[in-house]
Amino acid sequence: MWRLVPPKLGRLSRSLKLAALGSLLVLMVMHSPSLLASWQRNELADRRFLQLNKCPACFGTSWCRRFLNGQVVFEAWGRLRLLDFLNVKNVYFAQYGEPREGGRRRVVLKRLGSQRELAQLDQSICKRATGRPRCDLLQAMPRTEFARLNGDVRLLTPEAVEGWSDLVHCPSQRLLDRLVRRYAETKDSGSFLLRNLKDSERMQLLLTLAFNPEPLVLQSFPSDEGWPFAKYLGACGRMVAVNYVGEELWSFFNAPWEKRVDLAWQLMEIAEQLTNNDFEFALYLLDVSFDNFAVGPRDGKVIIVDAENVLVADKRLIRQSKYTTFRFVFFTLFSVKQMFLYEAYF
Repeated sequence: MWRLVPPKLGRLSRSLKLAALGSLLVLMVMHSPSLLASWQRNELADRRFLQLNKCPACFGTSWCRRFLNGQVVFEAWGRLRLLDFLNVKNVYFAQYGEPREGGRRRVVLKRLGSQRELAQLDQSICKRATGRPRCDLLQAMPRTEFARLNGDVRLLTPEAVEGWSDLVHCPSQRLLDRLVRRYAETKDSGSFLLRNLKDSERMQLLLTLAFNPEPLVLQSFPSDEGWPFAKYLGACGRMVAVNYVGEELWSFFNAPWEKRVDLAWQLMEIAEQLTNNDFEFALYLLDVSFDNFAVGPRDGKVIIVDAENVLVADKRLIRQSKYTTFRFVFFTLFSVKQMFLYEAYF
């Protein structure tokens, strides 16, 4: 019988595996006190872990009471900080429940960026405000573009934020009014006037819009109104909570043929709904991958769980403009094995 691996190479491979395992065990022993502490302690009730100290350079505070009261806890291995180096996207699974409700539900927690991206955000804020890479963010934020829209500014206008992110690549006033009116990180939501927001709330809204507008997409196009997005729950510091949907789409690669056909059909229906709807907003997914969709375990419904890269076009504005024909070409997922070119004509 032919050997696929020479004996010496085989022994070397085993030795390397044993060395890697030994190194991991050594690390676990060296960190055993902190390992045990992180397992026992609810770090989601820690203000510094939530990076609440960085507000208003954060994503909101609407869920801080729930976090700080210990109502949100990590699931199992999520408690081990030793494994954070594997969690590049900074996405966690947790359990949330009100004591009076007598039960918990699963939620997804997101920092909306990697550690490197968040560090670059801090450096960018500091350099713009002080010219130095490190600073007090609380003092620096009022000296950035995130604070230039003060209480004297009535509306959030396209000229002020155009191009900040995919969401406002070609914004209309109607879209921006919708973002402000449905902003969930304020107690006085419902008004499209910026002056009704506190200074800290305005800065948080604009920073979210520029860094990662996913929370604003989920708030402005909520699942309660039939949009195929995960439900936004709230934020505390630099931690955002959304509803857990189910297994990601890639886990259905080996599902029965009928199930895969159903999922593919739902994806086409999502593309149609996002393009043609009664609200006259066309939403285009610019980052389409299997892990950006999830399937509900009970109803089998496909839901978008990553809405960072979504471009929104106001079809009403397009009709009113002097241009009569627009053509947007984007890639949208139409089957579980390939991607078809999807074209929308206005």
